[in-house]
Amino acid sequence: MQTVADLMITDLITLKESDSMAKAKQLMAEKNIRNLPVVDEQGQCLGMLTQREYLKHAFYLVSQFGTQMLHKKEEQTPVRNAMNKDILTIAPDLSLKAAAEFFIENKYGCLLVAEDSKIVGIITPIDFVKLAHSLL
Repeated sequence: MQTVADLMITDLITLKESDSMAKAKQLMAEKNIRNLPVVDEQGQCLGMLTQREYLKHAFYLVSQFGTQMLHKKEEQTPVRNAMNKDILTIAPDLSLKAAAEFFIENKYGCLLVAEDSKIVGIITPIDFVKLAHSLL
């Protein structure tokens, strides 16, 4: 049986909750990613900043301060103000079938993989597309 550990990405790019929204925007653009786990010093997950949450907060900043101030406000705004704290984690030994079924039934862009309360990986629907492509 293949498990999440067989497919998950383990080279994680993470943020601290005190990092700026500008840093998050830069990482998303440079690394071509849409999901950034927010962790503490011990690697425990505090939340997730997705592209959707980033955009929602950026629109809020524009509505409050205008487009001319967006970059400055992003530099001043910590990720903790926009991150989602209600996150779901899965275990690395969960079957790939169960993880795939979750993605089919729900509209999550990613699932964080945790072991002993620490984030050890991330899996996305794109990982399943890459797996399917390799099997064709």
